[in-house]
Amino acid sequence: MALPAHRVRSRHGLFWRAFADWLLGAYRHPWLWITNILILPAVVLCFWLYVSTEGTWRKQEEQDLVVAARLASRILEEELRTALTIEGALATRPTFLDAVRHRDASRARAALAELLEMNPSIDRAVIVDPDGTPWVESRTEGVDDSPPAAAMRHGAPEALPPAGWQGALSSAYVDEATGAEKLVSLSHPLQEGEHLLGLLQVQYRLQQVGAWLEKVRIEPEGFLYVVDRQGLLVTYPFQVLPGKPKNVSSWLPVAGAASTHGTLLRFRQGTPARAWTAVMVRLEPFGWRGIAQQPDAALLGPFHQLAVSCFGFLLAVVGLVAVLRARWARLHRTTLELMAKQASLLRRSEQRRTLAFLRTKEPPSTRTDVR
Repeated sequence: MALPAHRVRSRHGLFWRAFADWLLGAYRHPWLWITNILILPAVVLCFWLYVSTEGTWRKQEEQDLVVAARLASRILEEELRTALTIEGALATRPTFLDAVRHRDASRARAALAELLEMNPSIDRAVIVDPDGTPWVESRTEGVDDSPPAAAMRHGAPEALPPAGWQGALSSAYVDEATGAEKLVSLSHPLQEGEHLLGLLQVQYRLQQVGAWLEKVRIEPEGFLYVVDRQGLLVTYPFQVLPGKPKNVSSWLPVAGAASTHGTLLRFRQGTPARAWTAVMVRLEPFGWRGIAQQPDAALLGPFHQLAVSCFGFLLAVVGLVAVLRARWARLHRTTLELMAKQASLLRRSEQRRTLAFLRTKEPPSTRTDVR
């Protein structure tokens, strides 16, 4: 139903009167007008942009951590699976199994040397008897000679593998021959039918394992490390004291749950406490985990630098607006003073005109009736 014309006109008139009053008030108080029209909306908009952009930035940086941790785990998995495949190819070779069965050390050592040549990352290869005693080995050049049993004792499993076992990765251990080298070994069963002839083990230095991950970078201050299934450090980018591998099971990223796709963890650690973000990826089927970790201060550092730059720019704009407002206020004050002077002069002029008119006007004639 349409409203009457006079009501429409009255509503429009009310709106324009209110707008005119507001405009007049804004003209009389320019600083309030600038605050309401420019500064407050700009502050609200900047705060909203900061909060939303910070969340987006954090998600992107966390995704970068996930990618880095998964890439490191994929590199380790490919290297270890390649080594296990090469071991499996040698372990199923009939001539090699025949040499192991007949305890032919020369032929077995030649096969091990061929294995080392196929995979230069391997530091040492050894054959272990079913009773757990190493009896023949082959090493890369530059490794000091030492008895096989002393070198591989920690790499050997405590018990023989069950039927259907396809291989296992040991925990980190120290080479007893040197007392300083930290190693890890990958074992594959030597079977002929249902009969277990022993184990074929290949040994890696943890330094070599760390070299596989050198290309994985986490900028600006993030780092990547790997722990085995017992919580011992396999690789760590910072200085680690010589001796036995460090047990870091109490570290929150190590104690927390991990998945093959990456599990995100935010925590506080250190003295004074710092906020950290970490991503843990479990390396199946070996039980290791790769962890990408970065402090939140560095995670959001580039964004905060950008935010500070934008804040400085905003302050410059506010300063410019303040200068313009001061000039506007001065011009406004000057205009009002001029208008007041003109109004005073106008009043005086009107008063003079009125007085002059009264002086020059003849007095009214008085009439008398004569009867």
